[in-house]
Amino acid sequence: MNKLINKAKGISFDDVDGESGDAAPPVAEERPRTAIGAISASLAMGRGVEAENRELRARLKGLEESTIVQLLDPQRVKPSRFANRHDLSFGGPEFAALKAEIASAGRNVQAIKVRPVKGRGGEQHYEIAFGHRRHRACLELGLPVAAVVEDLTDAALFAEMERENRERQDLSPWEQGVMYKRALDEGLFPSLRKMASALGAQVGNVSTAVQLASLPQEVIAAFASPLALQYRWAAPLKAAVEANPTGVSALASELSKLEPRLPAKDVLARLTATEALSQSSSSAQFTVEGKSAGSWDKDPKGNISVRIKAGTLSASKEKRLLEFLQKLFD
Repeated sequence: MNKLINKAKGISFDDVDGESGDAAPPVAEERPRTAIGAISASLAMGRGVEAENRELRARLKGLEESTIVQLLDPQRVKPSRFANRHDLSFGGPEFAALKAEIASAGRNVQAIKVRPVKGRGGEQHYEIAFGHRRHRACLELGLPVAAVVEDLTDAALFAEMERENRERQDLSPWEQGVMYKRALDEGLFPSLRKMASALGAQVGNVSTAVQLASLPQEVIAAFASPLALQYRWAAPLKAAVEANPTGVSALASELSKLEPRLPAKDVLARLTATEALSQSSSSAQFTVEGKSAGSWDKDPKGNISVRIKAGTLSASKEKRLLEFLQKLFD
């Protein structure tokens, strides 16, 4: 036992302590002869691997910060033409919280993604693939925006934007639909089905979102905010518009003028009410020598509109018409 203790006392760990200085290289590789020697060798190897891993991680972090994530002047960064953010997305408590977080950190911790483009004067500018709210926050705060810069085609930029937003569930159904519809209108994809396949999205969800974005502007304006529109509302609203386009449009215009504005669910109920669908508007056309000269319309609520094209009636006939209408009310 005394011999084993004496051998243990003679073992030095100086050559495995990374902080004690550089150890002299061994003259020849020698396999440990004792159990304690094997443990000492294993410790030395483990510390060496750990030190190497730390160095590699530090190099990788430095590489990412210097070549991938860049701090850009937000004035030189512009929204994409495929941008789907409604102005209301850049306000409210959620956006205020985002601005506060960025202000506290001094920059956007989660980088946005952009592609390089040339400005009007040939100077370097950038177009956003995703991160429009983070960019707006930095712009309003006067802070540089952290961004990943990558060359992207139109289709690739759109795909990056769509996937990032879908994964974050950061867009309203209406905004998502506007994005899809714009991509189809721009010809990025030959069809809705092929677009959904390319993006890895469900065809039904894409179709429903596009239906929302394709509703008449009067119907969208009837809601206090288009961000309130929900996927399940697309089918009944579309059915109402198809059944009675003139009546629904007239009713939607009236709802948009109400103060205070009605809650979104109440607007939906009124636009899709059975009465509104069952009462079709009536109309008639005035013609002169086979050409349209005016129209007479009656909406589901009984309002009558008469429109006569300019130049159709002479001054004397306009006077006679006015006199005739006045007699009707006497």
